[in-house]
Amino acid sequence: MIWRYPDLRQPVVALLGPRQSGKTTMLRSLSQGCGSTVVHAHLDFHETPLDPVSAAALVAFQMMRGWDTLRHSPVFHRFALGLLALNENLEPDRARATDQIKGLIQQYTRGTRRGRFAARLEEAVDATMDVVATGALSPLVQGQAREVVTAVRDRARPVIGSLLQSTARWGLRDALRWHVGIPEAEAAGSLDALIRLSSASRSAAVGPLLAAFLADAKDQAERHPALRSGCSCELPPQYAGRAARHDHAWVLFVDGAQTPAGRRFLAALVAARIRNEQNEPGSGAAADPLVVLAACDQWQPEWTTRWCEPWRTTPLPDTPQRRVPLLTRATRTHWTRQDEAGAGPDPASAAHYWYPVWLDPMSEERVSYLNDDAASLAAPVAASVVHALTGGHWGAALALQEQRESTPPDADAAVRDRPLTAALDAGGRPLWSRALEAGLPEGLAAPAPGRTTPPPAVLAAAYLADMRTADDPRVPPDIADLPRSLELLRRNLWVSTFFHRPSRIREVGWGDADRPPVLHPWLSRCALTALSAAAPAGAADGTEGERPADPWHEVFTRQGQALASLAATRNGSGRGAAREEQQLFYDLALGAFGPVAEALAGRFDRDHRAWVRLLDYLASAPCRLVHERSAQEAYAILLAGIEETGRDVVAVATAKLLALLWLYNDPLTERSRRWDAQIEEGFERLAHNSRLLDVSALQQAGALFA
Repeated sequence: MIWRYPDLRQPVVALLGPRQSGKTTMLRSLSQGCGSTVVHAHLDFHETPLDPVSAAALVAFQMMRGWDTLRHSPVFHRFALGLLALNENLEPDRARATDQIKGLIQQYTRGTRRGRFAARLEEAVDATMDVVATGALSPLVQGQAREVVTAVRDRARPVIGSLLQSTARWGLRDALRWHVGIPEAEAAGSLDALIRLSSASRSAAVGPLLAAFLADAKDQAERHPALRSGCSCELPPQYAGRAARHDHAWVLFVDGAQTPAGRRFLAALVAARIRNEQNEPGSGAAADPLVVLAACDQWQPEWTTRWCEPWRTTPLPDTPQRRVPLLTRATRTHWTRQDEAGAGPDPASAAHYWYPVWLDPMSEERVSYLNDDAASLAAPVAASVVHALTGGHWGAALALQEQRESTPPDADAAVRDRPLTAALDAGGRPLWSRALEAGLPEGLAAPAPGRTTPPPAVLAAAYLADMRTADDPRVPPDIADLPRSLELLRRNLWVSTFFHRPSRIREVGWGDADRPPVLHPWLSRCALTALSAAAPAGAADGTEGERPADPWHEVFTRQGQALASLAATRNGSGRGAAREEQQLFYDLALGAFGPVAEALAGRFDRDHRAWVRLLDYLASAPCRLVHERSAQEAYAILLAGIEETGRDVVAVATAKLLALLWLYNDPLTERSRRWDAQIEEGFERLAHNSRLLDVSALQQAGALFA
């Protein structure tokens, strides 16, 4: 994306990711990587909410530095002249206003590179004239001859200075001519065009000024391409020859792109790009070199015309929609390919210039590096556990690090053995509460510790725990505020197909099916921890004779009933079987492990590949046991007395396999060779006791844990 192809338009790249996912860190890293090789600038609308004109002026100022790959620093004559005119309070008299504009141009000219050279040359000529005059006005020269020489010198000085500065102004001719050609000038002369711009309001001048900025960037990139000798970048194959043009795009990094100021600036920038293309029709006639990389934590509806929302599994049929790629896999070809499915580029559509890409989550190695510093202050945690729990989310990894650093070395076992999301800070506040307050979008309240009624955010997390509901366009009306909560979580990029962490056996059961959209694992785990820790309703008032309602049990029971009612209104084959499977999912979430394992064993000899798919689906259900106990303790509780119940080999192996995979899928379970060996043994035992001839699905699933 950094390489510039002549006459090809550049995208406005929207770097997508939920709040605190590391977008700012990525922008800073890329900016440092550009160094002195790639012309770039950085805007942070969180810290400095500038108006569009001021933001463009700051970008121009940052880009006018020296660059290793350019012989001369970039200049922005069109933009500077327009900015000078806009900021000047002109006299009401036309002649005086014209003189003011002339003075501004003259003053600006003296500050340009050619103007400074002309000024130095003027000083040299002036000094030479002084030497000549001094020699001529010797005591030998008296009377009228002395007066003639003095008069000639005094008259020649301003004439020579004017000629030299006129030569310098020759370098501004394209900039002045550009202002004549804009629609607002109405074919007036250059001075009248600048006078007209000066009298315009600041909002009305945004379009012409940003268009001037982009025109300056285009002019500079075309006249002064990057020097091959000053760069060590990797060249595209078609530009690898020594005679080929070496060219980089210019990059603008924008943080806080979706603040009010950031939105106004980017909208004005895209509008200016559209304006230039309309004023200079033709392929690449107005293609500026500026690539914008903007950090965005919300999905904008206008992108949907070209790009599939990240919380939807597949693009809409018969539309030019394309999937949003990861940042590391984003290419210019993928962006321009959007034109193939539609009618081609639409210069009048702002959405056509946007290129949404998804920020890659941090790798396990990077997450481990962030948490290594706290290893000596708390019980060690495997990098795989931290990575699975945080989902590679930058803010989540930092929150875990801070929590572990705050754990005192002499803490008792009860404090050290708390699940990570339930760990307390110095004030006794659990980590899940702090994480939800920091991560939830505006409009969704975080649950307070000890609260009995789960807020809408927790209800949405429980609903999204079922992968079959996340992509369902129909929402049960019985769950309070669910549509609004889902809309906020999706729009703020907390629900996405990029968050789905496929199990090892998913490919065996589901084949190449698309990944379902899920809630981010960090937000999901914190919300479910809040639900598990919620006080039972009625416990506080001490009502006798009634058992307090458990919020976990109440939420998943009500949700299962709501989905059953919704499924009853649908028609079509297979709905009954799918509903039965979904009911098993909710039964397992409610802790009915024995009946669910027995029902799963009863389906074993029908279709092994479908059985593996059902096993994988059930094992993704939320498990409350791991919120209260270790994985080993939970496994022992689930299988207590399972072999003494008189069940056959298939039933026992199914129960063990379901328990192992159910706990194995939990992010707090550290995956080890011992767990893998037990799962592999379970699939082998089932394959040996199958009544079906084809046991390839079981063998493939077992081999994944070998």
